[in-house]
Amino acid sequence: MSATPSVPTLRFSDPFHAVQWWATNTPEQEAVVFPGARKRITYAELLHQSSALAAGLRSLGVRAGDAVAIWAENRAEWIVSQLAICAVGAVMVPVNTHFREQDVAYVLEHSNAVAILLSQRFRKNAYLDMVQSQRGALPALKHVVCFDPDGSMAHHGVVDYAALLSAPIADFRPTPADGRALASVQYTSGTTGRPKGAALCWEGMALNAQGTAERLAVTAKDRWTSIIPLFHCAGCIMNVTTTLLQGATYVGVPAFDPVEMMHVIQSELCTLLTGVPTSYLAMLEHPRREEFSLRTLRAGTCGGADCDPDVLQRCAEAFPIPGLVQVYGQTESSTLIAIDEIDSPHRWHSAGMPLPGMQVRVTHPETRVPLEAGVIGQLEARGPMVMLGYLNHPAETEKTISTDGWMQTGDLGYLREDGRVVIAGGRLRDMIIRGGENIYPVEVENLLRQHPAIMEIAVFGVPDRYYGEVVAAAVQLSEPTPADALRAFCHGKIAGFKHPAKLFQVSEWPMTSSGKIKKRDLQAAVGAGTLQELA
Repeated sequence: MSATPSVPTLRFSDPFHAVQWWATNTPEQEAVVFPGARKRITYAELLHQSSALAAGLRSLGVRAGDAVAIWAENRAEWIVSQLAICAVGAVMVPVNTHFREQDVAYVLEHSNAVAILLSQRFRKNAYLDMVQSQRGALPALKHVVCFDPDGSMAHHGVVDYAALLSAPIADFRPTPADGRALASVQYTSGTTGRPKGAALCWEGMALNAQGTAERLAVTAKDRWTSIIPLFHCAGCIMNVTTTLLQGATYVGVPAFDPVEMMHVIQSELCTLLTGVPTSYLAMLEHPRREEFSLRTLRAGTCGGADCDPDVLQRCAEAFPIPGLVQVYGQTESSTLIAIDEIDSPHRWHSAGMPLPGMQVRVTHPETRVPLEAGVIGQLEARGPMVMLGYLNHPAETEKTISTDGWMQTGDLGYLREDGRVVIAGGRLRDMIIRGGENIYPVEVENLLRQHPAIMEIAVFGVPDRYYGEVVAAAVQLSEPTPADALRAFCHGKIAGFKHPAKLFQVSEWPMTSSGKIKKRDLQAAVGAGTLQELA
């Protein structure tokens, strides 16, 4: 095993201190832009607003170490709140925009949040009403701050966000941050039970953002837009924190729409784009694609086990976006674990090299014995960017992080001889075991995605009395295609036991908030008999 890598020196300890520096040196530079909301905030204005909000939070009694939640769609106030929480030295708790009453109540209770900043509503979700309905069961929650209240809310104990911004800031001083102190609790999706809160520290998040900036060559001239929700670590850390550390501009959209995203890229002259495979495909194959010029894009990131190298190359050439790279990460690692440089010839077929200061190894999924290069196993990571643990879950932390610091990611992949990380097999829990044979869904997906009739595919296991489980595939087709034709496409390319035994047709996918297909929902639909089998 290679020697432990040295930990890079941080230029800025956190995003608020970076904003302070840029506000002094480039005050008129745009920091945050939300074109749809007609909001353009310079670094000088961002420093003023976040300092004022921090002072307002202090006036409410929020102190260093207190947990403060944010529950809103992507909007400028989200980023101001992120910085203000940082300036107070409080702990940021992002809340998934898809959560309902019981979900948000659990997160607020589990994190012991003393305050929440939120939108009144987003789409069909009435956030304020949901929090108010749970407030009696949340004794720690002292303050509810609404970004867009109406005049009737004051007597219901709701604080007007705009009013907090009027707090005096002449004597405001940010709280110095201990690099290893708890900075954010990021809750996982909770697809297998209650969500777990990954406890991240200031040093880990700043190192992750700084390393990302180096690999993508981010400068103050860049304008970065993204489809990722800000509650997701890739949104608030990889996108926002990296942008602010470099004095660049974050260009936000409230939610992803392919036409709106292409319009924003063109009108705002965006140079960087973050997406997932489904969002890139949605833009690449949209009938209005040729109406927009995306030539200002120089680089971008795409993450997920279903990253198809051919799709990445097509996007890189067609948009064009020459520096598009595949990345690999997870919430528990402060976002990214590996990312390649934008001119690497390997940037589409691998997730690149581990970030500076991060170690990666591959181990046997059961014994955790390290495996040789090229052998698929569980990816493990170690370094200062690895989470402190799962908040209030010592047993789960102990199961995930070994005594010598190695964190099990639950993802399958391998290391190349040059040290680059290759995602090959998806999640360990998604691995299909057919009669003792291990089958990695991503291998089957990547093959069948080459069939001209398949627009999208998800491969997963379904129970079988003889084999234990067999391969199933849900497909979205561009034209009617029989199941036998799809199976025939696999012949001679992969082993017969990997061919889909069952094929299902879907027109609308169950998706996570970050744009990934929810395979467990598909499995449940098969079990319930509600998924249409392809004849």
